[in-house]
Amino acid sequence: MESMGISAQGIAMRFARREQEQTVLENLDLDITPGSFVTLLGPSGCGKSTLLKILGGILEPTRGTVRIGGQPAADAVKGRVIGLVPQRPALLPWKSALQNASMLRQIAAGERAAEAAPAARRALELVGLSAAEDKLPHELSGGMAQRVSLARALAMDPAILLMDEPFGALDAITRDEMNLKLAEIWATTGKTVVFVTHSISEAVFLSDTVHVMGLDRGRFLESLDVALPRPRTREVLDEPVFTEYTGRLRGHLEPKATV
Repeated sequence: MESMGISAQGIAMRFARREQEQTVLENLDLDITPGSFVTLLGPSGCGKSTLLKILGGILEPTRGTVRIGGQPAADAVKGRVIGLVPQRPALLPWKSALQNASMLRQIAAGERAAEAAPAARRALELVGLSAAEDKLPHELSGGMAQRVSLARALAMDPAILLMDEPFGALDAITRDEMNLKLAEIWATTGKTVVFVTHSISEAVFLSDTVHVMGLDRGRFLESLDVALPRPRTREVLDEPVFTEYTGRLRGHLEPKATV
């Protein structure tokens, strides 16, 4: 499916907790161009996962509007243009990698296993797991399991991928490998990606634009365009300009030392 853009205007989100109203997001505007890689960066509790779900039409905001590909978010969700990759793979332990990757097509599209398998195989090939399609989840490493989760979303051929801290539970080496693989997949598919992370270096490495969120009523502290050339390799991590980007973002998120 061809990539789509997202336009959000005046987004606010409030929750009632213990008989009190808590403001999570307040008056956010955001435009995401089709085919771009956009990251929401910020500390726990800043509202980035909530915003991700609002942008994907999964949650309805208290105030504001979201349009996906020019249509209301609720209509886009019905058209299955959104693919969600959660924090945990949530694979069914009794199903193989191929069966797990096929699952959404069987549930959402009503396809039989044999009908869903070709798209799932293509997705597993895209994430580099063609040789592991018969393996059960307990036979997969953490990184491989997360690749199956990504393949499950890609098998639906969505226009937009929403990724909610998908690599947060992985070790540093595996996380770096997954960042390289995701950058490759994004370049190959051209899909719009909205990515949530706590990691400053991950945000800079992957993104076209990083939106920094703070704890003060869920506002953007800065929207930073990352002008690093693509394709990006591990070597870019050692470039002075990469350090400049990460330092600028860190200045928003880490308290300044006092003497």
